[in-house]
Amino acid sequence: MNTQRTLTTEYAALCSELGAGVPEWVEVLPPGPDIVGRDGRRWSYDAAGVLRRTLAHSQGAQLPFDYFHATELQAPKGNDAPAAGWVIEYRIGQAGGIEARVDWTRRAANGISAREYRYVSPVFTHDEGGHIDRFSSFGLTSKPNLVLKSLNSETNPTPEKHPMQLAEAIRAALGLPENATEQDAVAAINALTEAKEMALNSERLPSLQKFVPRDDYNALERRAINAEQQLQDRDKQALTVAINAEIEQALTAGKITPATKDYHVAMCQQEGGLERFRNYVKAAPSVTDPVVPSEQPTTTSTAMNSEQREAARMFGMTDADYLKFISEAQ
Repeated sequence: MNTQRTLTTEYAALCSELGAGVPEWVEVLPPGPDIVGRDGRRWSYDAAGVLRRTLAHSQGAQLPFDYFHATELQAPKGNDAPAAGWVIEYRIGQAGGIEARVDWTRRAANGISAREYRYVSPVFTHDEGGHIDRFSSFGLTSKPNLVLKSLNSETNPTPEKHPMQLAEAIRAALGLPENATEQDAVAAINALTEAKEMALNSERLPSLQKFVPRDDYNALERRAINAEQQLQDRDKQALTVAINAEIEQALTAGKITPATKDYHVAMCQQEGGLERFRNYVKAAPSVTDPVVPSEQPTTTSTAMNSEQREAARMFGMTDADYLKFISEAQ
């Protein structure tokens, strides 16, 4: 803390030497979460997230203030891009915007004191939706796009007596003690961000009332497939039994011949085929004489079939004689 107080004293002396009206803290983003530029472009941001990502990306390096964004426009071309100052730390302003504490160069301090530069313009990265990710650099300019407090405004915040301590608003928001360091603030912000992400992720988790684990679903699917297959096998077996019964009845009734049995079986196995076969059998005349069971006794009064009549005529026998002949032959 002695070193910090020495730096603060030296900085105050420098500002006094360079002239009045050179602010130590400057506003770099107006109060959000939604902001609109003079050119109509819109962005949104959460202050804690922007500071956390900026500090994490810079990894201890101080971001520059330059003249008219030379860091972004001239330096990549190999041209000079002198710094106007360096950001020492950040804080969230009382109104909700973001402020940066700047260690100005002598040239920049003289220019600000002489009102040669009155405005600040931040350079930041953002996604396609316009949500600001982090700061890249800051420029002194005469025509800013964002509506920020001017460098020569009487409403600029006054320097803190203990610049290396966290701003009161940040400490209160994070619930940190007065002696908390910047690292403590970053850790607290990271913890809050992780908690928020965990809460969001938990909200995105599917409800168990609507979804089941994949293994359980696969097991249920296998059981359903097996049950369906068993039903299909049972239905197929029942259909086969029914077809065979209908075919045998048709053969016995003489409605079909043995030579066409396989054909009729195949037709019955098609969808709706059995019902069509039944209707066919009901309407079809007999193509052969009914089959007499072998155990049924025959008598002379039994009518002969067409083959027997033909045989009787060939032998010159009457029906009765032929029936008697075959009866004795048995």
